[in-house]
Amino acid sequence: MNRLATLLAALTVFWSAPAPASLLSITPDVRSVTLAPGAAWDATGTITNLSGFDLLSTEIFLEFSAYPHATLAPYQRLGGVEFTIGDRTISRLTELFHVDIAPDAARGLAWSMDVFAADVRGNFSDVTTYSFYIDGPAVAVPEPSTLPLLAAGFIALLAGAGLARPRTVHPGRSGG
Repeated sequence: MNRLATLLAALTVFWSAPAPASLLSITPDVRSVTLAPGAAWDATGTITNLSGFDLLSTEIFLEFSAYPHATLAPYQRLGGVEFTIGDRTISRLTELFHVDIAPDAARGLAWSMDVFAADVRGNFSDVTTYSFYIDGPAVAVPEPSTLPLLAAGFIALLAGAGLARPRTVHPGRSGG
C-alpha cells in the first residue's frame, strides 16, 4: 500500500499541469544596446494578447523597475498611436518605450532595466530585461604627479619630526 501511495504522489508531482502562461507578453526587437552618454534609444517590439479580450494599445501600461534612475530615464510610447490587439493575436512591430541616457553617465559600465506590461483588466506580462552598455572606456581618475606627492610627504615628515622631538625642561622655569 505504501508503494502505491508513493507512486501516486510521484506521478502527481511530475505530471501536474504546467503553470499557465502570462496573458500578455512583450517580445522585444532588441534587448541589448550600446549607447553613448547623452544618447537616446527607442525600444520596439510586439505585444501578444491572450487575455480573452481585444485590447487597445492605450489600455496597456508599461512598468519600469530595477534600473539606475540617475543614468536611465525611460518613458512609455506604447499607446501614443491607438490600435487594436485582438485576443489571441500578436501586435505589429511598434514603439514600446523611449530611454534617455544621462549626459554624465559613467562610460564603460553596463546597466539593466526590467519592463513588464499590465492591462486595464489586471493582466500582467512576465518581466523582460533590457541591457544598456554605456559606450567608451571607463574614465580614468588622474593621479597626482610625483613632485607634489614628494613635497607633501616631506612637509608631513618635518611636521611629524617637530612634534615627536622630546621636550626638555630648562632649570629655573616652571613647568606650569
